[in-house]
Amino acid sequence: MRKNGSILSRKPHVFFMTPGLFFYTVFMILPIVFTVLISFTAWNGVNANTLYFEGIDNYKQLFTNPKDFSIYSNAFGNNLKFIAVKELLVIPFRVLIAYLFYRKIRGHKFFQVAFFLPYVFSVVIIAFFSTLLFNTNFGLVNNFLSMLGFNKMTLPAWFADRSYAFPLMMIMDVWYSASIGVMIILANMKGIPENIMEASTIDGANEWTRFWRIILPDLGPSMTNLIVLEIIWGTTAFDLPYALLGPYGGTGGVLDFVNMFFYRTAFGSGSLSNTALDYGFASTISAVTFLFMFVMTGILRKVLSRVKVWNE
Repeated sequence: MRKNGSILSRKPHVFFMTPGLFFYTVFMILPIVFTVLISFTAWNGVNANTLYFEGIDNYKQLFTNPKDFSIYSNAFGNNLKFIAVKELLVIPFRVLIAYLFYRKIRGHKFFQVAFFLPYVFSVVIIAFFSTLLFNTNFGLVNNFLSMLGFNKMTLPAWFADRSYAFPLMMIMDVWYSASIGVMIILANMKGIPENIMEASTIDGANEWTRFWRIILPDLGPSMTNLIVLEIIWGTTAFDLPYALLGPYGGTGGVLDFVNMFFYRTAFGSGSLSNTALDYGFASTISAVTFLFMFVMTGILRKVLSRVKVWNE
C-alpha cells in the first residue's frame, strides 16, 4: 500500500506561502485583533498598571460625547469628501490620461516622465513646496497675481482659507498620486490584443467607438482594483493633510481626517499638546474606521465582481 507523502510533498505551495502568511499574521492580523481588544480599555500605552477594562464606554464616548463626536464627524466627513472626489473625478481623469499615453500622442514619452515624476518625491517635500507656493505673504502665486495688478490685500489666503484649503489639497494629491492609477490602467489597456484593435479599425470603428466599445469595457479588473484602493487610501489619508496644516488640520479642522484624530489621541499633538494620551479611545477610533473600510470594500468587491468584460 502506497503511503501518503508529507504535506509539503503533496502541496508544495504551502512551503512558499508559510513565510508570507507568518509575517502577514504578525504584522497585520495580530495588530488588528490587539487594537480591537484595546478599544475596550482605558490605557496610556506606557504603564500596564493604567490598563483598565471599560467595556463599550469608549464607543459610547465617541458617539455621545458632543466634543468627540463633533471632531470625529468632521474628520470622517473630510474622509468621505476625499473618497468621493477620488472616485468621481480622479479615476475618470486617470482613464483619460492613460488613454492618451496608450494612443501615443505627440510627445507622450516626455509627458509620461513629467506625469510620473512627482511619485518619486516624498509627500513632505511636496507639502513643503506647496505651502511655499501658496504662502499668503511671499508665495509665488500671490506674487505673480500682484504683478498682474491684483491688490495684494484682497488675494486669497489659500491654505489659511477654509474655502480654498480642501480643493488645493486635492489638487496636490492628484498631482502627486494619480500616476500609480494611470500605470495600472495603462497596463490593462496594453493587455488588449492588438488584432482586436486592428479588426475594429478594418470594420470602420472610429476612435470613440473603439474606446467606448472595446477599451473601456476591458478595464474591469483595473477599475475594480482602483475603486477599492481609493476607498482604502481615502479612509487612511494622513500624511498630506498633516504635512500641509499640522495635526489639527488647520482652522476649524478643514483638513482634519480620522487618522489625524487617532494620532492626536494616541500620541499627542506635539510638545505643547494638552491632550491626555488614551490608547483605548484611540483604538476605538481606529476600530470604527476599520469597520467602515472593511464593510465598504467588501460590498464594492461583491458588486464589482459582477461586472463583465468583453474578453471573458
